[in-house]
Amino acid sequence: MLILINPNAKAQNFALKTNMLYDVLSVPSLGCEVAVEKHFSVSLMCTYNPIKYGDKKWKNFSFQPEIKYWFHRKFTGPFVGINMITGGFNVDNLHAYGLYGKHRQGHFVGAGINVGYNLILTNHCSIEFSLGADYVRTKFERFREGDNPYKEGDFTGNTVLPTGTGVTLVYIIK
Repeated sequence: MLILINPNAKAQNFALKTNMLYDVLSVPSLGCEVAVEKHFSVSLMCTYNPIKYGDKKWKNFSFQPEIKYWFHRKFTGPFVGINMITGGFNVDNLHAYGLYGKHRQGHFVGAGINVGYNLILTNHCSIEFSLGADYVRTKFERFREGDNPYKEGDFTGNTVLPTGTGVTLVYIIK
């Protein structure tokens, strides 16, 4: 999809990436990034976690497109970015963050900004450090668990989350 944005894209303008912070939290991530000009690139990072841990569930998926401005040149040094995020979740039987006794499932959408730095390791590999803040709106159904589970209702929420934050391993295809 990103290659269609820039039909003149060359291999050295394309990178595959994974956010290792998400990966450590058992939320596998995979993304790609395409340079569209000397100082601009567009990327799409996706996450998907379909795994249940016994009777506990923290399933989710997300799509996060982003546009970056590189101060030096593409895939090198400092950058700023703006992004959007959307996805869904299904959280059940977790005893953290006030979720005890509750089952929530729904979706979210948001947007934010981030700043970062890409540290070159080799001709093909680099590590990208980023810090971001996203305004996220959620809409979900909440269910009471137990012997007589029931739907408590439909809810919405608004919060600021660090979804643009990461330590990302980047592999540049040449």
